[in-house]
Amino acid sequence: MMEEKVEFVKEHYEQMGYRVHSGLQFGAELVLYADRPDLVHSDFCINVTRDDEFIDWREMQTLVRSMPDLHKTLVLVNANAAKVIDKDGNNNRCVDELAISTEHAPFRHKPKPIEVGAQRKNKNKKVKI
Repeated sequence: MMEEKVEFVKEHYEQMGYRVHSGLQFGAELVLYADRPDLVHSDFCINVTRDDEFIDWREMQTLVRSMPDLHKTLVLVNANAAKVIDKDGNNNRCVDELAISTEHAPFRHKPKPIEVGAQRKNKNKKVKI
């Protein structure tokens, strides 16, 4: 059931135009890219909630605390198991989102807002293998 939910959420964000990849390396189910991953860094980590559980505050704190270091916004997503009938009579799942963002240090000056996909990768940087 959880795999089905994650797949549904993945398709939801792909329809919105994002490139969706596994978020395992960041401790989440999915990661969203505004462009090709070789050109930009991801901006959002998606954590899909389970039907039978509430998210524990310790789990939430762990996820939220890691996001500033990763330069990402955490999005908690619940794809409701109950299907919603839209105005055309189609059955659709409802996707509820809650974005959680934190400041690195609230007492510092606020940086200019960053648009989605603006974290461009440095092409001059050489990678050692």
